Amino acid sequence: MAQNNQDEIDLGYLFNKISDLFRSFVRILFLVITFFIKYIVIIVILILIGIGIGYYLDKNKTEVYNNELIVIPNFESTQYLYDKVDALSSKLRDGDTEFLQKTIGANYIELVTLEAEPIVDIFSFAATSRDRVDLFKVLTDKQDIPDYVKDPQNFQYFKYHHITIKVKGKEHSKEIVTAIEKYLNENEHFSEYMKVSRESTQFRIETSERTISQIDTILKSSASIDKGKSTLPSVMVSDNSQLNDVIESKDRMLYNLLKLNMQKVDEQSIIKVAAINYNVSDFSGFHISNKVKYPVILVLLFSGFFFLKYIYKKMKHFVEIDAK
Repeated sequence: MAQNNQDEIDLGYLFNKISDLFRSFVRILFLVITFFIKYIVIIVILILIGIGIGYYLDKNKTEVYNNELIVIPNFESTQYLYDKVDALSSKLRDGDTEFLQKTIGANYIELVTLEAEPIVDIFSFAATSRDRVDLFKVLTDKQDIPDYVKDPQNFQYFKYHHITIKVKGKEHSKEIVTAIEKYLNENEHFSEYMKVSRESTQFRIETSERTISQIDTILKSSASIDKGKSTLPSVMVSDNSQLNDVIESKDRMLYNLLKLNMQKVDEQSIIKVAAINYNVSDFSGFHISNKVKYPVILVLLFSGFFFLKYIYKKMKHFVEIDAK
């Protein structure tokens, strides 16, 4: 029986507290409504002023746009790419106008930021060859995959990289991006690498084409011998297994030739631009129109003044009570 009475007391106390909280909420809501009714004219004026300020700022502000580049650092130039991006970003932060004007041109003032990051494709990297699979296992044994991806020392293992160039307005985006692309490709050492590598790639392409042509000759000769009509120099293929080996060799050579031709396309510059998207609106953060933001700020400042005044009176009342 005593336990039931205790439970009833506890429930009664809880309901009383909830009731007190509800009454406090209603009281505060009433004070807020009363305040806005009392100062409705001033609040409306502040809202109109805020809308006017916001409209003026929205009309005259210059929007910042992203210019997105996907690039391929060739000839082991990945670290070079990131060093160049960091150097330009540092000059931008330091306000080195002489360097920026020389590098970017007269529109350098519209450049806001420059950032680079790898496009992570671990599976493509690991699937390229057995050696890379083994290398990937060794590297990830020493660190977790998220740490592996974020480690700048491992950026070199990813083919594609993403560069974001933030520019004020749309008018000069292409000129600025072109100037940065030229800046990234100005290096005598890697230019020599590019010359040698392109010559080597072209030689390998021509060699592969000749080899494939020779394989075709073997296959044609073998087919003609089977029919007893061969007029080509004979190359003996003793059984079907050898013929299959020749066909498989041709398939491998064709695949390698495809890769070499793709490599030839990639090697057109030190930092090859694979794709560009100009003037992309930045939706990464929360954006609110100035026509909404400034009316809210003005009303909050006005209300905050009276709220602080109310708090001060309450504190003063408590101090006077304690003094008595």
